[in-house]
Amino acid sequence: MRKIGMIIEYGMASLTDIFEFRNFHRDTKRDDSTSRNDSSLGKKNFYHFTFREKKNRIYLVTAAIGAIIQFIIFKLLYPYPDFISDSYSYISTNLYHMDVNLWPIGYSKFLLYIHYITHSDTFLIAVQYLLLEISLAYFFFSFIYLYQPGKKNISILYLFFLFNPIFLYLSNAVLSDSLFATLTIIFLTQFLWMLHRPRVLQLVTQGVIVGLAFTIRYTAIYYPLVVLVGLILSRYRPIVKITGFLLGISLMLPFYFYTVQKTRNATGTPEFSVFGGWQLANNALYMYDHINVDSDKLPVETRALDKLTKQFFQKFNPSWEELSTLPGTYFIKVPYAILKPYMLLKYKFWDPPSQFHAWGMVSPIYNKYGYYLISHHPVAFARWYLLLNTKNYFLPHLEKFKTYNLEEDVIEDPAIKWFDYPTSEVHAVSKYLQGELFYVYPIMFMILNIFFIGHICWFLLKSRFRKLEVFFRNSLIFVSLFLGFNFAFSVFATPVVLRYQVIPMVILLAFTLLLMEKVSKINSQNF
Repeated sequence: MRKIGMIIEYGMASLTDIFEFRNFHRDTKRDDSTSRNDSSLGKKNFYHFTFREKKNRIYLVTAAIGAIIQFIIFKLLYPYPDFISDSYSYISTNLYHMDVNLWPIGYSKFLLYIHYITHSDTFLIAVQYLLLEISLAYFFFSFIYLYQPGKKNISILYLFFLFNPIFLYLSNAVLSDSLFATLTIIFLTQFLWMLHRPRVLQLVTQGVIVGLAFTIRYTAIYYPLVVLVGLILSRYRPIVKITGFLLGISLMLPFYFYTVQKTRNATGTPEFSVFGGWQLANNALYMYDHINVDSDKLPVETRALDKLTKQFFQKFNPSWEELSTLPGTYFIKVPYAILKPYMLLKYKFWDPPSQFHAWGMVSPIYNKYGYYLISHHPVAFARWYLLLNTKNYFLPHLEKFKTYNLEEDVIEDPAIKWFDYPTSEVHAVSKYLQGELFYVYPIMFMILNIFFIGHICWFLLKSRFRKLEVFFRNSLIFVSLFLGFNFAFSVFATPVVLRYQVIPMVILLAFTLLLMEKVSKINSQNF
């Protein structure tokens, strides 16, 4: 037990060294507000708190042993990773040596680097799970160090973060979700530290993380706004704030221009995300049956698409219930629903590069079509799409978490080649167990949102928000705006599914428990 503790300590100690927490006590230049924060937290620095305090060492060792046991049992139940269509896209990017694809190539590069070490799928899943658990442990210990929640709430957070099956299932998929979640957790935790005690190295770290995250998922496109909020609330000097803000953007821009150029080479159109045009047209089509569209006023290049749209609604006319069955992606996912048939009328494909070419060639037309419909019918768009996607946000679809391997017993050729499988057959303890496990998670996510918003409103209505300690108040502003940006991006620009909301759920749980604790203390004092 002691040896395991030492191994864990040395491993995580390197992480705390990188983030400059171990040497907090050596800093000599501190402002008054920093000193007050230190006194409220006690004399012990973060390294000592995490690795030297007995109760926290027990937390750490128990979590490590628990993670190993959980992973072993899980892989006995699920010997193979979970695959969906996106999984094969990531793998095909490597198999066909593609410089650009439907999704950012960062995760494909991650798969490639793991592939250089071993072709084992178990090793890949183990690395993803290890990275995610380390980031969660970093957030957990940082949170209890900085905010000092009560014992009951510490226990709840500990169990949720480090013994939650959702993180095993998230890591068991050949998808970017786990890696992106890891980076986002570290990114947000860094800003909590910056609000407490700003350091230059933290500033550099967040910039690098933003740049990396952007190569893995386009969701990170709004992260510079999160950075801006965090830096405004921090105590860095103005010139340092400006530098920190520009750092992340400067690391995003090379990938942006690279992707645009490679897309131009493949499709002839300089687009950053060919999926963006598909998403915009899909969103607009949700209201089509409730508006009048004069085809003669449409951009010329979109009129053939509009003709196909009219034919579709005359023939099928999907009901509201049918449109609601998919998480805001009906016209992308359903093979006969306008967008894919139009593409197949114009272009044929036979492998992933030609498929990307086909998707990319129609994307500008879809972009113009969707933009025209939305800009000319904003009220209908808000009613028939944004309202539906708002509901989807607060009650996100289980999607991948509902069934294993899309209920299939076989996998496709890209995965067979990549992982050197002898056959296409895969198996698991159950295709439906995960759906039963996570059935309550969307409801829990909605409840957490309600409680978080409700408690923030309580502090504002009772005029107590300004009376909160500055660090805690700034933290609430920061996480509230992060959640607000996530909500806006999710509702307007992307399908809303549970796997995309795991990290917001982590943040919501932590700060909702803290807010409830604060309100309880205030009420008990008044009583």
